[in-house]
Amino acid sequence: MTMQRVMNKMKINAPSIPCGTSLVAVVDLFTKYKINAVPVVSSENEVIGFVSESDCIQALISGSYHCDQPAIVNDVMTSNVVSVSPQDNIIDVAIRMTKDNFSIYPVVESRKLVGIISRGDILKVLAENNNQCSKVG
Repeated sequence: MTMQRVMNKMKINAPSIPCGTSLVAVVDLFTKYKINAVPVVSSENEVIGFVSESDCIQALISGSYHCDQPAIVNDVMTSNVVSVSPQDNIIDVAIRMTKDNFSIYPVVESRKLVGIISRGDILKVLAENNNQCSKVG
């Protein structure tokens, strides 16, 4: 089995959002890209937060029920971002993903967002590796 790196399987030009984005726009982004989480970036493309579907649900329930001021990403994002490096080993990221229970990691290099890698991307590599192993044995 060849050691795969995140850089070989990550999505480049991945979606991200700036601070101040409405949660309705975030949900539209989730739908458009078929993802369930997205990095929040500064004007310098540095990852400063992360927002997931579950982060949005409570705020949107409250906004829908009480007709509150529309929530923005700053209100719900996680600012303690867990990211991976393009040089990280896919197997290591897979193990970490099961422990952290995250479905998407931002891929960061020199504090800048360079892509994202999802559970589906990881599963595809693991399945390919399993196929290669079964051909060898």
